[in-house]
Amino acid sequence: MRPISIIGGGLAGLSLGIGLRRTGVPVTLTEAGQYPRHRVCGEFISGLSDQTIQRLGLARALSESVTLHRLQWYDAESLLRDDTLPAPAKGLSRWKLDESLADEFTELGGTLQTDSRSPRDAFNPGTVDCAGRRPRKESKWIGLKCHLQDFQLSADLEMHMSAQGYLGLSRIENGRTNLCGLFRNCGIKPPGNGAPFIFEYLRHCGFRRLLSRIEWATPIAGSECSVAALSYAAEAPIGGGLQLGDARGLIPPFTGNGMTLAFESAALALDPLRAFSRQEINWESCADSYTKSTRAHFGRRLTLARGLHRWLVSPALFPLTSAAARTPLFPFQSLFRLTR
Repeated sequence: MRPISIIGGGLAGLSLGIGLRRTGVPVTLTEAGQYPRHRVCGEFISGLSDQTIQRLGLARALSESVTLHRLQWYDAESLLRDDTLPAPAKGLSRWKLDESLADEFTELGGTLQTDSRSPRDAFNPGTVDCAGRRPRKESKWIGLKCHLQDFQLSADLEMHMSAQGYLGLSRIENGRTNLCGLFRNCGIKPPGNGAPFIFEYLRHCGFRRLLSRIEWATPIAGSECSVAALSYAAEAPIGGGLQLGDARGLIPPFTGNGMTLAFESAALALDPLRAFSRQEINWESCADSYTKSTRAHFGRRLTLARGLHRWLVSPALFPLTSAAARTPLFPFQSLFRLTR
């Protein structure tokens, strides 16, 4: 069988490696970091089907997730909506999930090389790019995250928005809460008092009521992380390569679908890559098959999500967004389903 090389050990890369190893495909995965580690991520998994879980063999890695049912949506001043999620979601930290997936991959005989980087500008047949987003030299966005202990959530998932960005708080394992947000990068410097950097952006964006609640919680040491140079435009594919997950393009985080999209992209790549490994098809046919299936599965979802992102983060439209969200006519349930 032809070997498969995977660049990037995030959700897409690890779950793809597990799925391939379960059918005997030889796989080498290179990851720039080590496990476990924190990542800027909503840690909210919604829309993930039982079929995808079974196809990739994710049941054990997801076994410690908590089930999430209820959502509340706020602006900086007050509650806008209180809804039940159309389908239960899962809450699980990347610290726990990535490590569990990495352990399972190696147990299945996969070769995992950590602290290792591979170039992304050229690809040989059998190489899959799962290395995440491609950084931009300039970006108006910054993503920030930390974990909290003893925070009193009003719902399983709280979404807070202002004209300067939005954030989510959701339950994860061990009674902890994940606090993660996307903000307009305004050049704020990290505080020198040891407080999480995200607190400064909450203050700047007017989330003072939320900050007064967070004061009673305890930030988890080492959980703080940040990422900049973000773009939510569609990515042009790199010639000759196969790109999965965020390497193909980011879905705006307010959808809560980024983690699921990474898993789904891995599931779509399994059959073409298995056929290539068994020498049933060439690399060009493998890449073409995967590209067509991702367009069919993700095209409408990504287009709608990017349009909603531009609407939600427009300062000029924010008062209209806030007012519309308060009304019973706001199509929350429909938008939720359409972005999945």
